Amino acid sequence: MPMLRPPSASTYTGRNLHGQVVNELGRRIVGGDYPPGIALPVEETLCVQLSVSRTALREAVKVLAAKGLVESRPRVGTRVRAPGTWNMLDPDVLAWRCAAGPDPAFLLHLAEMREIFEPAAASLAARNRDDTQLAVIRGAFDAMAEAADVTAWVRADLEFHNAVLQATGNPLLTPLAAMIGSALESLLGITARRAGRFNASLPDHRAVLEAIEQGDGEAARRRMAHLLAEARAMVPAPPAAA
Repeated sequence: MPMLRPPSASTYTGRNLHGQVVNELGRRIVGGDYPPGIALPVEETLCVQLSVSRTALREAVKVLAAKGLVESRPRVGTRVRAPGTWNMLDPDVLAWRCAAGPDPAFLLHLAEMREIFEPAAASLAARNRDDTQLAVIRGAFDAMAEAADVTAWVRADLEFHNAVLQATGNPLLTPLAAMIGSALESLLGITARRAGRFNASLPDHRAVLEAIEQGDGEAARRRMAHLLAEARAMVPAPPAAA
């Protein structure tokens, strides 16, 4: 049985051995198989476990080091770094984090981050969108309205928020859609299920759409902020500190 598992949604598609090694080690680290401060198994052991060459393994470790997950030192080996040093906005790190099962604290942090930039993005979209971008937002909303199950709802919901970011016209904002895609998909699925009805937030999305259609930036900001506040209320509360 091969030791390498197929990748989740990430930039490493697993089409080559290098990508598969990066994915496997990244999942093990982010998933807690190799806790922070622990040295990775020696090269010989990992090469046997993963059925790869030392060259492939070393190249994968370089990628993980660039993402902040590990550090390598002579005569010390490769150690897992503290999560605070990880590049949490890296698409691969986010995908591995979600594959490990996002905890309530992670979901809350994601919800808080959305509340910082998405209301402003909705305001920009209302002022800057063109007819084509508006049609994409409206199409995503229509798909939400027609969704027959939570899977279809989440897919359309994600497209709605992506389309709003694209409609801002700001090239520094639009990459956020791809950057947090896998994490946001997990969050939307959880909040939809906890809301009782997966499409309970459809009226709030309609309100955002209408404000963007009308070109009312301030209304779009307020309505997106309300939508996100309602969504954050559906996030499970993190456990109280001991």
